[in-house]
Amino acid sequence: MRRGDGAGERITLIRLSALGDVVMLLPVLRALTDRYPQLHITLVSQPFVAALAGQFPRVHFVGAALRGRHRGLGGMWRLAGDLLKAGAPGVVADMHSVLRTWLLTFFLRLRRWPHGLWCARIDKGRAGKRELTRAENKRMVQQAHSVERYAEVLRRLGYPVEVPCQLGGFAAGSHVVSVPPLGEGESLRVGMAPFAKHGGKIYPLERSYAVAQMLRSRGCQLFLFGSRGAEADVLSRWAQELGSGVVVPQLGLDLSGELMLMHQLDAMLSMDSANMHLASWAGVEVVSVWGATHPLAGFLGWGQRPDAVVQRDDLPCRPCSVFGNRPCARGDFACMDIAPSVVAERVMMVARRKRRISEEVR
Repeated sequence: MRRGDGAGERITLIRLSALGDVVMLLPVLRALTDRYPQLHITLVSQPFVAALAGQFPRVHFVGAALRGRHRGLGGMWRLAGDLLKAGAPGVVADMHSVLRTWLLTFFLRLRRWPHGLWCARIDKGRAGKRELTRAENKRMVQQAHSVERYAEVLRRLGYPVEVPCQLGGFAAGSHVVSVPPLGEGESLRVGMAPFAKHGGKIYPLERSYAVAQMLRSRGCQLFLFGSRGAEADVLSRWAQELGSGVVVPQLGLDLSGELMLMHQLDAMLSMDSANMHLASWAGVEVVSVWGATHPLAGFLGWGQRPDAVVQRDDLPCRPCSVFGNRPCARGDFACMDIAPSVVAERVMMVARRKRRISEEVR
């Protein structure tokens, strides 16, 4: 179908989870709004995404209450009705392609009958990822990045976009978050996010703590990122033990505030997790530690450099999982047997590079 300048046309993008995958959609959403300024765009995701969608004034956000009004089969029927009442969907970009979104688009078709619905779904490349993670005869082939897969969905709907492979895109606007001044002997600001959703992606916490000690001894002011609850308790304890110059910012910041804080860092240390993608959107170079998973699966932070990746390439069992949720076949998570000094040195390299570039620009 031919597409013009987007005037009077509508598109609905659906991505219901998880946070990291939603963040990877943002560079594509930025490119779409820039390329088609008259296009009416609706983004459907979980309510916590509203803060991210708020960076795009022209994007109408619809929150899917998956644990409330939009839970289960009946909930998807109600969500389809809510979308149509809100003036969506136009054409539909299913950026998730799971049972829940299949049901949602099916119900949209039923509600629109006999007018039909034009929908394109993301190709997740499941076959290639299975070959990458199988126990024997792995095919170590780079899979398409999720951002590229999102852009391909739009192309099939008639809205091709160019998404530059670069860090940043976050617009701070009027949201201001001040950072503590550097203390005596401190010269760099580094964020640390030692947690991930699945155990196969978490660098052992005692080693992460050792990295934090090394970075503090080398003049880094540290900002520790994690979720509320048990993670925040661990990070608060680290901050007390490490003393001044260590901040646990998430105890008092919303998602937009975290992005603004990350934007002011010299480097970020993260697992293969949502924080890697948040920092990428905030424009910060990330040193990412990979265990059971691998950047070849297409989930490296958008715009991140390969030389900032820390991983073991000498284990034939790696990668064993796309998402890090499989039990370790060896039983020892040897993939995370990486010396803290190696991680700390990589962080220092990246942070100094950022500071040097910043000084050259000034």
